[in-house]
Amino acid sequence: MHFFLQMMFLGVVGAAIGWITNYIAVVMLFRPIKPVKIFGISIQGLIPRRRDEIASSIGKVVEDELVSMDDILDKLLNTDNRNYIIKKILDDVDSTVEKNIPSFIPKSLKSMIVNYVVGIVSKEAEKFLDESAATMLNDMSEKIGIAEIVEEKIKLFELEKLEKIILDVSNKELKMIVILGGVLGFVIGILQAFVVRLL
Repeated sequence: MHFFLQMMFLGVVGAAIGWITNYIAVVMLFRPIKPVKIFGISIQGLIPRRRDEIASSIGKVVEDELVSMDDILDKLLNTDNRNYIIKKILDDVDSTVEKNIPSFIPKSLKSMIVNYVVGIVSKEAEKFLDESAATMLNDMSEKIGIAEIVEEKIKLFELEKLEKIILDVSNKELKMIVILGGVLGFVIGILQAFVVRLL
């Protein structure tokens, strides 16, 4: 009976230690947000302390693995978008030329002028999209870095909001980590009782 009580006592103590340490570890992912000095040691949550590095890493992953400028360029210059761009340009040219031709010009001649101008613009627009647009967008892509944009947005994101989002998404998993700490602590405590008895 004495050994059973000792075993249960060590199991409960181990469970409490495991539960508490894992709970503190989960809390310290975010807290404290600002550095706090305890006995001369600066303590800060992992994510607040490493936010700049995390932001930089996520930015690089997004640009390299998820959304590159090449992907964006491909989407911008796909057939549907090209047709939409050309149609929009031609509609604007059509209405602008129509409005700016003097009213004394006969309607049939006005129609010929509009069709002629629209035809020229149509050819030039297609030529531009084939030859110049890709180059222009590539030049812009060198100046616009997705990684930098993502990094900047993450750095500006409020840590309290980020904490809430992560906790909402992974609440069950984080609770399971805390519980698992208690279970492992309990098992280790019981094993420790057996070791003590053997000695």
